[in-house]
Amino acid sequence: MKKLQKLLLLAIFSIGIFGTAKAQVPTVDATQNGVVAGGKYTYTVPNTAGQSWTWTIIDNTGAILDGTGGEYAMVDVEDYEKEITWNTNGTFYVLVETTIDLTGCTNQYAIQVNVASNDYTVAFNAGTTKVYCADDANIASGLEMTLDITLAGGAPAAAYYDMEVQFQVDGGATQTATIGADHKFNIPGITIADPVAPAMANITVTIVKVTDKNGVEFTPLAADQDLVIAINPIPAKPTISF
Repeated sequence: MKKLQKLLLLAIFSIGIFGTAKAQVPTVDATQNGVVAGGKYTYTVPNTAGQSWTWTIIDNTGAILDGTGGEYAMVDVEDYEKEITWNTNGTFYVLVETTIDLTGCTNQYAIQVNVASNDYTVAFNAGTTKVYCADDANIASGLEMTLDITLAGGAPAAAYYDMEVQFQVDGGATQTATIGADHKFNIPGITIADPVAPAMANITVTIVKVTDKNGVEFTPLAADQDLVIAINPIPAKPTISF
């Protein structure tokens, strides 16, 4: 009977050990905030001769992720440098274990990465129409556009700039401009040959896509993607009879 009890206790103890054996959430050495789903970030450790590195991505339950679930995609730049694109929001851990090749001695470092949802919004500033007289010099020099861009309802941090905006003028070829935190860019100049009888009554500028510094792409709602530039003719030059 005693032998049976010992075997039973051993079995229970073994189940307790192996039932809880899994990857653990690592002890965090640093935290990275301000990451948006869809962004690509570079992670680097010191390139010390005679050492090698093992990189592991862990989720908030302590499970090791291999990338096949789509949570992230990792590119091996070097053994000591990785580019990671975070595809989904959540809390993740980047764990690096470094090993001295000669001795096998190890040490590790972990960062917690807080990935937020892509809640960017973009629209043209100050309504959907701008009105110009056909002889306005700004039309020929290139009209300034200003966008309203928010992230999670507030102004994006400086770390997200510069951004690239892709746009079209009257449905033409897609063009690209760079915008800083002021959200301003110029479309190419438009020639009005005859301001008294301009060949066009309006021009439509369309936002195609905006991409932040970290590669996160976002597009406007259909109601916010167009800005109409109205071009009003000027009257014929009056003559004074005398």
